[in-house]
Amino acid sequence: MGKQADDPSLDPDTPRVHEPSTMRAIAEALRQNLHALEQPGAGGTTLVDAQPGAAQFGEWTDAKAFGTTAGKDSAGQKLGQVHAAFVRAYKEVIAAIEASAGNHAEADTRNEGA
Repeated sequence: MGKQADDPSLDPDTPRVHEPSTMRAIAEALRQNLHALEQPGAGGTTLVDAQPGAAQFGEWTDAKAFGTTAGKDSAGQKLGQVHAAFVRAYKEVIAAIEASAGNHAEADTRNEGA
């Protein structure tokens, strides 16, 4: 198992650099993108609001069957749930980056005083 030449972070001869300010800048960029993820979609509706209910597919037999499967009260609801889970995880990533930046900054401060 040789090292992968296309990923310099795996090269043991490459010094690892940590910069709390860079970490915080990345967290801020992610936070700005988060704002877009939380905004209502086109037409002023949220992802969950845009999911049609079973009745909106129609009253004929096949439409009812499709609506029951794809409507917001069943499988169609999952899209909104997955999006909400993604947004929660995205926020956790931002918080983890910020915590890591704080840990590195605190360690740097302690090491400078030693």
